[in-house]
Amino acid sequence: MNLRLVKAGYFMGIGLMMASVIYFFAANWQGFDRLEKIVVSIGVMCLLYGISILLAYVMNRHDFLSQWLFVAGAIGFGVSVALIGQIYNSHADSFWLFFIWFIPSAVFALITRYEPFRVLSAVLLQLTFWFYYFPSSYQTERDQWVSFLFLLVFAAVNGAVFFLHRSSFVSYLLYVAMQGWLFLIVGSGLTEGSFTWWPYVYSLLLLVFLYYFFAIVKHRSYVLITSLFAGGFLIVQYFRFVARHFQEGVLLAGLLLAAGIVYGSLFLLKRLRNWAMEENAGTTFLAVFQAIVTAVASIIAISSIMGLFSLWTHHFSSNLLFALSVGAFVLPGMLMQSWNDVVRCTLLAIGYGVGVIASMDISIWIVTTYFLVLLVGYFKSEKTGIKLLTHVALSAFGMLIVEEWSDKLRLALLFVVLLNAFLYMASHQRKHTQRLSLFIGMGSLLLLTSMDFFALDLWVVLANLLLIFITAGWIAFQSKQQEPIGLGIAWFYLWLFLVLKYYEFAWSLLDKAISLLIFGILVLAGTIFLEKKKHLLPNEQVSWVRSKWIPLLMIIALQIVFIGYTVFDKERLLRNGEVVKLELMPMDPRSLLQGDYVRLRYEISQIQGMSGNGKVQLILQKDEAGVYRFARVYVMNGKKDLSYIRKKGEVIINGKWQGDTIIYGIESFFVPEKTGIELQQRARYAYVRVSQAGDALLESVSDR
Repeated sequence: MNLRLVKAGYFMGIGLMMASVIYFFAANWQGFDRLEKIVVSIGVMCLLYGISILLAYVMNRHDFLSQWLFVAGAIGFGVSVALIGQIYNSHADSFWLFFIWFIPSAVFALITRYEPFRVLSAVLLQLTFWFYYFPSSYQTERDQWVSFLFLLVFAAVNGAVFFLHRSSFVSYLLYVAMQGWLFLIVGSGLTEGSFTWWPYVYSLLLLVFLYYFFAIVKHRSYVLITSLFAGGFLIVQYFRFVARHFQEGVLLAGLLLAAGIVYGSLFLLKRLRNWAMEENAGTTFLAVFQAIVTAVASIIAISSIMGLFSLWTHHFSSNLLFALSVGAFVLPGMLMQSWNDVVRCTLLAIGYGVGVIASMDISIWIVTTYFLVLLVGYFKSEKTGIKLLTHVALSAFGMLIVEEWSDKLRLALLFVVLLNAFLYMASHQRKHTQRLSLFIGMGSLLLLTSMDFFALDLWVVLANLLLIFITAGWIAFQSKQQEPIGLGIAWFYLWLFLVLKYYEFAWSLLDKAISLLIFGILVLAGTIFLEKKKHLLPNEQVSWVRSKWIPLLMIIALQIVFIGYTVFDKERLLRNGEVVKLELMPMDPRSLLQGDYVRLRYEISQIQGMSGNGKVQLILQKDEAGVYRFARVYVMNGKKDLSYIRKKGEVIINGKWQGDTIIYGIESFFVPEKTGIELQQRARYAYVRVSQAGDALLESVSDR
């Protein structure tokens, strides 16, 4: 029995059960009062921690299983914190939720030096930054300089941790995050206003990183990551320039730019080839680098060709465009075997891309004939790059053909699944084409599972069951075969499937939670049965759960105390706070961890003619209808209005001014699943408990 298969079984079972817990708590489950929900959530967290310690300390079970369950307990803490926000209608997906979750996770990572904790901490850090910059519960306006500095700080934090870190996988995550925040300065449109100089600075930074990883430390993976961001930056800048100057000269320059990228890469590849071949992974490095060059050049070239074609032809002819794609690009790319592979692949990518666009409006018989010719060329080609590009083209053209014939997207996606299954089996031992078949086939099957977001039918049920059994079976098969990339593809689609199912409304979250729980238990039971049948001996290595139990228990105790104090504080406010009726304007999204909620915008969220930044205390006064409305500003950034004398019927409420919007921390009201739209249509007022200190807690929403 392969130990990897056992680990895969345990990991899948635990993962499915944790997904079930998240689904269950997000379902806003009825039949339990507030304290019962909190007790259940803390109980689940403590149960996971307890089983982990039991396996490590008492039963001397596999150390990996004990450690995974401890990580699951840490995830349970985050779910419990999110549940408090759900119960007390506060901070839906707030950055505070993820920051509070990040702190113990980071401490666990420092104590244990365990990779999953490092990964969890890195992800939570990015979620903290993301929801700080893009809050989900309210809209905010920032000064451009403030936005720029925030993004720069996020990138700098990730960069600092990256250079100090020694874990390879987490280092990749941090480096991608750093480049992503830097790229967002360009992508968010800040460079369209005050920061027109930033693209030049970012270009210089990319060149510095490329030189550092290429010439100094010689790290191929970071060269590829940097090249990917450089390509994306080049594409964004080109599209923006074309949007501002859509004319013949610019589009012709785009074609020259694409050619320059390709031919410039040829000179670079000559230098890279000697360096890359120092190790066995060099071939993969060169292939991925060539793919990045081909993708960037072809995207720029396709957009330029389409623009020129629309300018040069008064009557747009799809047949002419299709003929151009075949004659000028596909045939040379296929037949000119003496040409450089990068040139041939770029020509093919351009030809296939333009051909797909043109095929949407030409005879289906022409496209079908073209598909069959490409299929023959696919099997005759020996070049990996040519074969992979033709593989993608076959999937795209095949989907277009079936969709046109049947007028059913489901059948088109099913055809792509079957086509890639056939190409996988026909590829024999060609790993690259088999991996591509697996990636496209599973991706198409995943799309089939989400064809109807709001209704279930037999197609969707069968597609869901098929995806679950295929991914689970493939994980088991690839675990025994020790094929990491194929295994990674299967894991990727399994977790992506669980994420997409969370946001699907056709099936209730509670039903999904029960189904995942049952499936997770079955997977764990099957793993344990196979493990005992094959007599796999326990691992005698001492788990860090056992060797470092004192600091770990201290952190668990602090987590429980934090949850308990937070609940106590909220309950005290609900009992003693003054009830305030506020007029509102609601909206309706779904939270990442907490389920459905109505996003609220209050009348007092904006005060006409006033704006600012920082903490604020407002005075609210009850009108004749019993609604509390803005009366005056009492405190702004610590400066009190000393002339104010509190009157009867007035209430002080705390907020945070962000531009022209005041945030009170009560912008979310959690509702049972599928009831948000109804509440949105009728809700007019919110009833809020406000303490003497001005802290607010949302209690209910009503139409009167």
